[in-house]
Amino acid sequence: MRNNALYFPYISVPDEKWTIKTLLYWDKLSSIVPMNYIDEPEQLSPFMRELVHGNLVDQIFPAQHLHQIEDFETCFIKLIEHRIKKTQNFSRHKTRVHNEKLNGRSLIHAEKLGAIPEFLIENGLASRTDNWSWFEVDTAIANLFMAYLATCLGAVESVNAAPVTNQARFSSIITPASYSSAGKTSNVHHHKARDVILQSLLPTPNEPVSVDQLLRFKSDHGHLLPLLRRKIEAHCAAISILPTGNDRLNSTEQFIIDCMDDVNKVTEAMKPTWQKVTFGSITPLFGAGFTLNATNISDELAYAGAAFTFAATAYQAISSIRGNRANQLKKPLAYIAHARSGIYA
Repeated sequence: MRNNALYFPYISVPDEKWTIKTLLYWDKLSSIVPMNYIDEPEQLSPFMRELVHGNLVDQIFPAQHLHQIEDFETCFIKLIEHRIKKTQNFSRHKTRVHNEKLNGRSLIHAEKLGAIPEFLIENGLASRTDNWSWFEVDTAIANLFMAYLATCLGAVESVNAAPVTNQARFSSIITPASYSSAGKTSNVHHHKARDVILQSLLPTPNEPVSVDQLLRFKSDHGHLLPLLRRKIEAHCAAISILPTGNDRLNSTEQFIIDCMDDVNKVTEAMKPTWQKVTFGSITPLFGAGFTLNATNISDELAYAGAAFTFAATAYQAISSIRGNRANQLKKPLAYIAHARSGIYA
């Protein structure tokens, strides 16, 4: 289990309660930032600048780490080639127009893309902007890329962070390489379970929170959080493989009750700093995705789309990290990398 988190898909973390919960839950939160932001910090949001200045958020510069992932660009290009092949019944012009109409375009900094832009431009999936540092990329591809980038960077030893996002539509994309193909749906449930448990279980200050308050609380009471986090992650791993939605709902409701002693300790620790804390409801447990049958492959594909191919791609890229290849090839998901030609066929 990783103790740190890497935020995506945007550069600046959002100024909302999700960020407060995330900062309380993980030892360290990071965000993916272009190198030129070092000299131009005003490009960050005011809230992000405050968090960085207070050492609550680390800036991860891709240029400092991507050279360790030898197959980073090759693997992502193959993933997109696979997606293009799936739509080959359309002309490339129609596919491009269709994608732009449905998804629009998103800006991605060139530092994060390496040699990938030329491939995307050739296939009508991206275009240059007036600013050479940025490319406009079809939003669906941009979202997939940012999930891929966060997953790969998180696996680099010097980063060592779990990818996290405040947007539910990205949850089904994130697939850490430690999961086998048979566990793809269970991984979706693991992320879903963590999200809803944090909403219903982790207390949140019901007032504006300053960076100084967060720093003081984590300094004084941070030792309480790893124990709670380990318990939550262990539960998420256990319930993610349960076969039915009702099993997961019942197990998680009981888990929340069992955790209240630990939560009360965190709540008591918060009182000197914040006047009032609030909890969410367990309603999100009944949201789309959590009750998905773990054994139903067709439902899995409907929910996660092309995430199985994403899992194979992320694994291949991560296994190319310098000094990491031998260890990765011993892991259960290695067979996917060996069978890649079959997956992409």
